[in-house]
Amino acid sequence: MPFVKGDDVTPPIKNFKDMRFPEPILKKLRAKGIVQPTPIQVQGLSVILSGRDMIGIAFTGSGKTLVFVLPLIMIALQEEIMMPIAPGEGPFGLIICPSRELARQIYEVIEQFIEPPRENGYPELRPLLCIGGVDMKSQVDVVKRGVHIVVATPGRLKDLLAKK
Repeated sequence: MPFVKGDDVTPPIKNFKDMRFPEPILKKLRAKGIVQPTPIQVQGLSVILSGRDMIGIAFTGSGKTLVFVLPLIMIALQEEIMMPIAPGEGPFGLIICPSRELARQIYEVIEQFIEPPRENGYPELRPLLCIGGVDMKSQVDVVKRGVHIVVATPGRLKDLLAKK
């Protein structure tokens, strides 16, 4: 049972459908064998989808990444539908990671969950993996087109910002 502490804590949402994710995302979850939210997802998705801040602590493999990735994708989709970003604009979300390996893992999860909505008529979302060891020109090209979500390590992000 998760330990939850805070003021006016949002009630847990015990299934993905009640979280009102688009059907292509629900299908992707099922295809990956994710049919029931884990405890961190039950409480964390409820909190984040309501626009609240949270600190979530859970074991490796407990589904923490989806707790912040899915709401970020939903926000980016909503913003893109309301007013598409222009070249050079963005991001709507920034994820800072302590290592390239973690950044790459999170970026791959984002890619997995933005593709099904796009294939079903939702707007294209452009994520950026901003890490050392990847050609800076390709990273700058994504930014120039307009980027929705950036997953970065601090050093490469600092380098990219220095190049404006």
